[in-house]
Amino acid sequence: MITNTATPLITQFWTPARQIDFPNDPTKQAALNALWTSNLNGFIEQGMNGNPWNTTNTPPTTNYFNPLTFPSQPVTANSYAAIEWNALPGRISAYFPSLSSNQVYQLADTGYYDAGGGRLVTFGSIPASPCSPTPNDNVAYGPYGPRGWQDEYCEWAVTRNGQGQITRIDFTCENPEYWASLWRIDPDAVLSIYRSTLNKPQIRLEELQLKDRMGNAVIDPSTGQPVYDPFNKWNTGPVSSDTAGGAMHLTSTPNTLQTEIGLATAATVQRIQQGQPWTASTLICCAQYGQPNRNSDPNIGFNVNTLVGAGLTVSLANPPGLYIQEPNFTQYSTPDNTDASEFWTVVRGTETLTDQWGNTMPGNYILHAVFEVPASKGYTVSDISINGQKIAWGSQVAATIAMHIIAWGFGASTPAAVGCVGDTSPADTFAQPLQLFHQNVFNADYGTGVSTVNVPMSLLSNSTYVPPIVTPGATGVPMVLTAGTMQLGPNGELPAITFTLPDGSRDPNITATATASFPVTYAVPGNSYPSTSTALPITVTVAAGAAAGERGVQVTNSGQAPAPTMPALLWVGTPPSPAS
Repeated sequence: MITNTATPLITQFWTPARQIDFPNDPTKQAALNALWTSNLNGFIEQGMNGNPWNTTNTPPTTNYFNPLTFPSQPVTANSYAAIEWNALPGRISAYFPSLSSNQVYQLADTGYYDAGGGRLVTFGSIPASPCSPTPNDNVAYGPYGPRGWQDEYCEWAVTRNGQGQITRIDFTCENPEYWASLWRIDPDAVLSIYRSTLNKPQIRLEELQLKDRMGNAVIDPSTGQPVYDPFNKWNTGPVSSDTAGGAMHLTSTPNTLQTEIGLATAATVQRIQQGQPWTASTLICCAQYGQPNRNSDPNIGFNVNTLVGAGLTVSLANPPGLYIQEPNFTQYSTPDNTDASEFWTVVRGTETLTDQWGNTMPGNYILHAVFEVPASKGYTVSDISINGQKIAWGSQVAATIAMHIIAWGFGASTPAAVGCVGDTSPADTFAQPLQLFHQNVFNADYGTGVSTVNVPMSLLSNSTYVPPIVTPGATGVPMVLTAGTMQLGPNGELPAITFTLPDGSRDPNITATATASFPVTYAVPGNSYPSTSTALPITVTVAAGAAAGERGVQVTNSGQAPAPTMPALLWVGTPPSPAS
């Protein structure tokens, strides 16, 4: 439940780029707006909570605000700050500096590069601990997944003709949480948007649904409808054709909005400088809020940290999101001297956006764009040059694209600086709730493999933090809770599971019991690499009189004091009606 001040800064989060996906159905649009606002509120609560379970110097944030509860302030164009970075994955060149530019482009497009003589090679190994690399401590380059290496919050898929020429490139920065929310309201709308955005009327609804091993649709108890498959055949990999592939929304495991909010909240914590002033690279290693050598994480974190250090409290501006900027077309030349910008089409999102106070917000708010030459021109994208080099790879276009987020800030006291993030002692380490699932959804996600270039992974890595729903009056609901740093008691005792109200107090209307535990390895959404945590099958009962709204979860190891709460992992309420 969201508790507002008498006059909050905003009363509702806009959808990304203020995209209206139910233009002819205000009832469904209102339902989507409410669900999206609730989800974002939960993401912010999770981020502002810090990490009280298993790290030191990660306190709850004081200089990141939730716009739904922050007092109303005068908002002007000067309240906004754009934070930008390049869309081409920065880690590729950083870790493989001997590659030619063409090999980097090929690797960024396909996951492979020509090492000579037509021999295709994929990514090599890199340090597992990039901030303090040690000998023999390596890991296969990630993130993993069909296009996991496209990890700058921008992903693309390339369409080629029979001659191998590029005819179309789809770029997307749409976050997966929005698509999980949209599917919850109306799967038919998701189908329609897929068809129109990718220009593929042949897409069928059942192709977007998650199937079990028998080929049957997995039913989500939260909605009574089939589960959405974020890695469906039309949103997977870097190649698009008439029969499969495409880029509808982000799929690389770190490319989530919940992660972006978590990064921004963590970056507000001021750090005690040791020697030289902080740089983007040294600060991210101290604060541990993302991957070094990305164009995005270090840059975002450093800029947010600098804003807070200058005396501001900050947040992602409404509408929170990650946005594509129009390419720098001054670098382009075409065979007939047509301005290449004519071939750039914004399919979802908008080039400009005005806030609710009438201010023009900085930059573009593009969610999905297509670069495509009309057939009437008689040439293709491959005939266009960038800085004198013909376009052979979609990544060449990505290299001319900036991404951005928009922060807004208001005057505040700068918080006291703390040291770098460290590990807690065993006595001060608590079980950390990670995610909550209906049991059949967990089983289906974890049992579904995802084809990758490097390391196998399961679909569970592409789940989201959109909370599952349990109806008041439901008894013995089978669910699975994943948790980190969980320990069994001396006699194998399972931890205690407690659901909490938004104020952090125990909810007496919900009871839950862990029935077993087993290890599970997956990339917790937002993480670049898989890790091993514990899966706890639990049964959940919700009293008939329980109030609707979000709930947090505590997982308390046997013999310990009550553990800190992870907010917004469950929603108590009535599932939305199935789409007509």
